[in-house]
Amino acid sequence: MAQRPSAVRIMIGEDCARNWAAGGVIMKTLMQILRCRKGAVVVLMAAAVVGLTGMAALAVDAGMLYLNRYQLANAADAAALAGAQELPGRPEQAVSTASSIAAANSKPGPTPDNVQPVLSKNNTAITVTINRNVPLFFARVLGLNSSMVSATATAEVKTYTGGTNGIVPFGIVKQNFVFGQTYQLKLGGGDGYNGNFQALALGGSGASTYTNNIKYGYKGTFKIGDWILTETGNMSGPTASGVSYRIGLDPASTFNNVSANSSRIIIVPVLESLLVDGRSDVLVVGFAAFFLEGSGGGGNNSYVYGKFREMVVPGESNNAATYYGLSVVTLTK
Repeated sequence: MAQRPSAVRIMIGEDCARNWAAGGVIMKTLMQILRCRKGAVVVLMAAAVVGLTGMAALAVDAGMLYLNRYQLANAADAAALAGAQELPGRPEQAVSTASSIAAANSKPGPTPDNVQPVLSKNNTAITVTINRNVPLFFARVLGLNSSMVSATATAEVKTYTGGTNGIVPFGIVKQNFVFGQTYQLKLGGGDGYNGNFQALALGGSGASTYTNNIKYGYKGTFKIGDWILTETGNMSGPTASGVSYRIGLDPASTFNNVSANSSRIIIVPVLESLLVDGRSDVLVVGFAAFFLEGSGGGGNNSYVYGKFREMVVPGESNNAATYYGLSVVTLTK
């Protein structure tokens, strides 16, 4: 029985068909087609060119879209994290900061990126969406001049619950702290309760341990729910020595002009109560940060004072814990 001619043979002739069947590589086949002089080859070649153009558009333009998407994702992450540093207390500043950081990472050009920062209802999270119109190149042959690329990031603030070292051995009873207000972090003589003056025995008792914990911070960790032993006595000399050391490391800083890692930024445990007799365990219910202003008094009347501040720190967090000014920022998406 005679074999029916193939569709290829009908189009390009017997000679070209034999060459087609022998080639296994696309480029070789195209070169063979080019050597064929049949009129129908022009139609086939035109179709091949369109196909190759489409593949070039997919490779080049898809790569361009991926690169822009990657850039936008990084910009959105940075903007959300920066904005969340101001939450929950300064929501307007959070939006402004997020917009500024996103703009700083924006692609220069006639059409700026569209930035949309949105706060959660309770001001504990900020979502930043960035849209960018990306011009295409090869895809214009197919009628596609540009494509919109978007990236979204959400950063959330949660209450710091502990888990990092560096805590200073002063305790303060829970209360509604006011930003910028001065508080006594250690009481002077006559102001304590049954031998306790807000000094804490972190990792052991005694003047040497207490002084080193003021100077360098406690090297261990505490969390909300832990119990801490009080340090009895006014500890006047060790207190003055430790506070003077920390201030001496950064004497020029002020409350309004201080870096987050300054020796004058101290974190202290917030306690349920200090109404205990002698050396006793007290319950940790939170943590607060203060700018160390100094110490005063003399003899057995040494006291310490500092200004309350809010700040973001690394560590463990939980939204169920009471907020005392310290928070942890994390990207949630």
